[in-house]
Amino acid sequence: VKEGEPPTEATRPLLLSTLESTVLTKIQEIENKIKEEKDPEQLQKLTSVLSSLLEDLNKIRRMK
Repeated sequence: VKEGEPPTEATRPLLLSTLESTVLTKIQEIENKIKEEKDPEQLQKLTSVLSSLLEDLNKIRRMK
């Protein structure tokens, strides 16, 4: 933490990078589930979650 800089601002890049990494891991997990899933209703749920995660990833990247 730099002198005069609030701790939250100093740790923000690290937090955003960690969050981005977590979301990317979840996206990969959902992608793998989609590949294996046969039930249309479950596929719809998974694609909805994937869409939400992709939106979140986009937001995180804009904040960096």
